[in-house]
Amino acid sequence: MPNSPAATHRYHHGNLREVLIDSAAQAIVSQAAEELSLRALARAAGVSQTAPYRHFSDRNELLSAVSERGYIQLIDRLTATIAIASDDPEHQVKAAAQCYIGFAIENPSLFKLMFGPLLQPTNQFPTLHEKIRACNKLVQSMLAQGVQSGSIIREDLRYLTNTAWAGIHGLATLVIDMPEVFERHIDMERQIEISVRTLLT
Repeated sequence: MPNSPAATHRYHHGNLREVLIDSAAQAIVSQAAEELSLRALARAAGVSQTAPYRHFSDRNELLSAVSERGYIQLIDRLTATIAIASDDPEHQVKAAAQCYIGFAIENPSLFKLMFGPLLQPTNQFPTLHEKIRACNKLVQSMLAQGVQSGSIIREDLRYLTNTAWAGIHGLATLVIDMPEVFERHIDMERQIEISVRTLLT
């Protein structure tokens, strides 16, 4: 593929890293993340095949940047959602669950990359690992308020957080992997309400 003036212009202005992240995020929508090729992305950007390696040592390091961006988006959305929810813990958890599942439905490929096995263990990608911890702490903080108010059973917050996260994450995974079941037979609003109530009790 010949170099495009636009791609070359972006590269010369030092934006190749962001261009590659954008391109990779788009690519995993239509192909498996494991099949992503840095060389193919370089050709599409109109740069040499070695240029991406100035920013990423390999494919997985690029994918970790895509995943990190996903966590930033998810954290921002969860933070805003929790902030405008009522002080009632059940309402907060329900709002957060709706936000989380909505994010998964809108970004199924990104969601699977963020929580899938390809980038494990995440401590090999320090900035991504930090974003995951920040997301966990956000959920933990929300649940802590419920524990303090007596609305949620008093238990080690680490385990409560894992339980809540696993339950909502499992539902989100079912929705994106088996959409026809939920589209035809399940009212999502009611499902989330029952799931949250079950988790809290």
